[in-house]
Amino acid sequence: MPLQTFYNLDAERKSSILKASYEEFAFNTYQLASVSNIVKKLEIAKGSFYRYFENKFDLYTYLIQNAYEMRMAQLGNLLENGEISFFEILRENFRDKVKFDLNHPLESIFLYKAMLESHEEETGAVVKEIIRNVLKFVTLLVHEYQSKGELNNNISPELAAHFIFQSQLGLYDFLALNKGINFKESIKKGHLFSISEEEIMKTVDGLLTIIKSGLKS
Repeated sequence: MPLQTFYNLDAERKSSILKASYEEFAFNTYQLASVSNIVKKLEIAKGSFYRYFENKFDLYTYLIQNAYEMRMAQLGNLLENGEISFFEILRENFRDKVKFDLNHPLESIFLYKAMLESHEEETGAVVKEIIRNVLKFVTLLVHEYQSKGELNNNISPELAAHFIFQSQLGLYDFLALNKGINFKESIKKGHLFSISEEEIMKTVDGLLTIIKSGLKS
């Protein structure tokens, strides 16, 4: 976690540090990401960086927790409506994810890359903890709607949660392969997707049809 000197910075300075850091980790693996590159972008001495974070791992841990909390903050309003169906929740969650991707492209692609590095020796435990939290949340949601009779009780909530999680994660791969999206180049231009939200949601609806056919009671 950041040292107190980081929290003492004004909002603009903190934002510039986070932007440079997300860029470095979004475009590189954890092993190749470099504090030297970050401080070069910020035009500060390397010693100044270590007044804010103890080391690269400390920075990475904060970045993933910060991005995860930004994403999860979207879910609050969605779950307040007790009348909404499970599949409506899934669709709106996908839409919220797309909006998050559009509004926070660096944080979004960083999270995506982090999920793919869950088996890295140094960072794996941090990433797996985030994944476990997501799966626990979705598992409880599946169980709740099974008890309401909307979802098939014969399906393991844990397995369903894992399938849903992997489906959302795999959306990036599908769009890159079938829509010709180069995420790295898109981010350099200031956005994540080179197609509209409406077109992405058409893909989401197709994906949800597949999920629904397997889970519906």
